[in-house]
Amino acid sequence: MEYTYKELTVGDLETLVNKYIIYHNAEGGEWTYELAKKRLKQIFLTPHFYGIGLYNESQLLGFAIGWFKQFDDIQLYYLEEILVFKEYQNKGWGSKILQQLEFLVKQQGAEKISLYTTYEDKHQRYYSRLGYEKSSFLVPMYKKI
Repeated sequence: MEYTYKELTVGDLETLVNKYIIYHNAEGGEWTYELAKKRLKQIFLTPHFYGIGLYNESQLLGFAIGWFKQFDDIQLYYLEEILVFKEYQNKGWGSKILQQLEFLVKQQGAEKISLYTTYEDKHQRYYSRLGYEKSSFLVPMYKKI
């Protein structure tokens, strides 16, 4: 299969929204068009947004989106979402997207990629296999209000 990467823009939002709904609702989610568009639009409109899509000709296989975040001594890329659509999963496409993203954001000055994942072992094992480690610097915290 021949594939290409494309930098994503707000113009790609509609395609992503519809595929996002199909993917997550098949997983038991309850995403509406309005919620999915709000979620993805928030990410796309974040300052210093950067994302890529993996395509086979004009067919979108998956994507990774996030943004650059500057600290006093380091530029970080925060990966907000990576998703490979069901029919393309378990074929290595997610790893290919992530490796290409790493290459591209490094070219743009990022020194680290940060992400949150669930406590599910399969997700943590996936990122660990690709060289990601649990952070000893940042600890996620929240308060229910």
